[in-house]
Amino acid sequence: MEEQTATEAKQSIAKALERLGLTPFVSLEEIEKELIGVETAFQSRLLLGIIRRIMHRQDDTAAELFIPAVTEWKNYLPHKDLGGLTPHEHREKYPPGRYETQFLAGLMNEYQATLDLKKPDETFDVESNFNAFQDEYFNRIPFEQPFTDGKKKFMTLREIIIEERHRNNHPSDSIKSIGAKLFTENTAEGMGERVAELDDVYMQTLNEFTTMQNNPRLRNRARICEIKKLFERDEPYHRCGPEPHSFYLNYAMAMFLDGDAKSALALLDTALEHKPDYTLARQMKERINAFRQ
Repeated sequence: MEEQTATEAKQSIAKALERLGLTPFVSLEEIEKELIGVETAFQSRLLLGIIRRIMHRQDDTAAELFIPAVTEWKNYLPHKDLGGLTPHEHREKYPPGRYETQFLAGLMNEYQATLDLKKPDETFDVESNFNAFQDEYFNRIPFEQPFTDGKKKFMTLREIIIEERHRNNHPSDSIKSIGAKLFTENTAEGMGERVAELDDVYMQTLNEFTTMQNNPRLRNRARICEIKKLFERDEPYHRCGPEPHSFYLNYAMAMFLDGDAKSALALLDTALEHKPDYTLARQMKERINAFRQ
């Protein structure tokens, strides 16, 4: 896929949201805020929720629109560790020199080869794994030594890049992270594992919560409060997931059991926004209103 501009990336994301029925519930402004607030795109629960809906619907078109666009858009957003510049602006202002370009290409190609050898059922943290690989790679001493000037000392790849940047009057303080930035912000590696983890936590919590609902003697106020906080934390994920109406019903029940009937009713209204014919939400609203009278 050819590199997209920021405008093209946002247009692709908007089309994906429309296909998925999420336009009324997720704005481009919210997605931009999420991208600014996370290190890599798929650390965001909101974005993972959108991916979860795409996976549930098996919508290849939405995936082709959304995944490349959301990773590309991040390249047009400011990064603190790049002095407030976007990665795109940083590359334009400080274009990599000959040796940096050569070494980074070798780094990416060699690491991709290690991913290709990874077993399908093998899981790992791609960011920490790549950081370790990058450290080892930059500490290598290449055969070509462009800046030794006849000196006996041999320079590592890292030292050569730093020297090249100095000679080009470019900053060198980002040398430890630039390779990782280029890689982890443009890969969805590990995305499926993060989605599965969020789903597993929700299902385990839901099973525990259902048990407490069915048996009042097992209700633990402190645990209900913890579940409520968990639902609050993961709300962006479930809002965009396959069954947001069901999530908001459970969230409402947690609020009600914690003594907050007003918030419970507001969450039931949200459930009905996602699924207007959701009978369980309407019935629960009637029971809570009757209880308050």
